Amino acid sequence: MLQPYVQLDESGRPQKGLLPETADGRVVEFYYDTNGADITVVFVTIPAQDASRKRAFTVGKTFKTISTLEDFTLVRYDLTDHKILVTLEMFADGSKRQIDASRLLDY
Repeated sequence: MLQPYVQLDESGRPQKGLLPETADGRVVEFYYDTNGADITVVFVTIPAQDASRKRAFTVGKTFKTISTLEDFTLVRYDLTDHKILVTLEMFADGSKRQIDASRLLDY
């Protein structure tokens, strides 16, 4: 079931959305693939700190953790009630982790 913050395209497929702002002021925008089936890109920003610091996190891309500089691949996004969970695969040991997408700026 679609949440009220998901916008549909002309054919009724999910196109993009915006989550409610988190308690610490994070804003998460998300975009679906052309079929409207899967979320492929998430943008995270903290407008109160720096509105221009909007980071894109794309499925299939490789990133580094901020704390330990470990490489990880962004596997997929899952939309729950009012948040998006992201599944990450760590390069070092192949383990998978799931975190709140709004935390990607800190990860």
